Amino acid sequence: MIEFRYKLTSYLTILDQLAEVFKTQLTDQTLIIPPTAGKGFFKLLDLPYGLQSLTYNIELNQDLNFIREKNETEFYLLTFDQISTANKGSIRINAEELSEAQQRNAAIYLTSFLYDVELKLQKNTPLTGIRILLPLHWMQEYLELKEKEELLEKYVSLKTAGIWYMPVDIELKELLEDVLSTGKKPPLFTTNRIMRIVEKFFNWLYNELKSLSSNGISRADIMAAQKIETILTKDITAQPPTIKELARGIAMSESKLKKIFKIVYGLPPYEYYQKQRMHKAMALLQSGDHSIKDVGYTLGYSNLSNFTLAFKKIFGILPSTITREVK
Repeated sequence: MIEFRYKLTSYLTILDQLAEVFKTQLTDQTLIIPPTAGKGFFKLLDLPYGLQSLTYNIELNQDLNFIREKNETEFYLLTFDQISTANKGSIRINAEELSEAQQRNAAIYLTSFLYDVELKLQKNTPLTGIRILLPLHWMQEYLELKEKEELLEKYVSLKTAGIWYMPVDIELKELLEDVLSTGKKPPLFTTNRIMRIVEKFFNWLYNELKSLSSNGISRADIMAAQKIETILTKDITAQPPTIKELARGIAMSESKLKKIFKIVYGLPPYEYYQKQRMHKAMALLQSGDHSIKDVGYTLGYSNLSNFTLAFKKIFGILPSTITREVK
């Protein structure tokens, strides 16, 4: 399995890191997958207004786990992924996983610096898509938000309301095909199609935001929730702090802590911690390097029956199902 973890700063940095993983070099801001690893490419394109895009059309001969870790620097990312077979790949934003109904083999969604985003892809599965890095100032101007404090609150509101992903229509799929077409095209042709994808998404998002009521959360609350999440996930092999300990650590009431955490991360603190813990268990089992017993003990379970029940509660299957599949 190829596991690629990164913090997003710029796409050129990401391409340099990917080039090291695949033991190759960049040419004209493009990474060609070597035949030993599969086929396809990643390509960086600078767009108007300070935007950057990374397009990709790949098929690897190993499983891929592509993990963008949460960041401290505020940014937003528009992602349009298309997986050839829905059950051969999955997208997870923190503890939340896109359902098959949401994916429909293609998904266009907006994420932020607040959340880990994980893309899992089975070997020999084609993946095409585009990721567009959106600076804070561009988001504020495009969405006509006057106060700097508003943007993060609006983003959390729309994610809480379940409208952070947009249904993919025929035009969007055709635009993506144009962007990824292998024939020689002028840079302006590709740029125009990418900016049309951006325009379509944000026209839709702007209309959604107009009808969205505020959830009454401040930037300070969001940052407090982020601090809580960092404490909870610092060591998922240990028992998490109690709500009382967390509340004392950030000088907040227990009731407010639980409220803001659920708004920002979608789950109560302990349930969130448990889901992250089981996703770690899944990754360890899928690597094929660990037994069920090893994984259970690694995650702090002295009773393997409790680990098995916890795993099944999250994924609906037993750990043994995973170990059989990776043999």
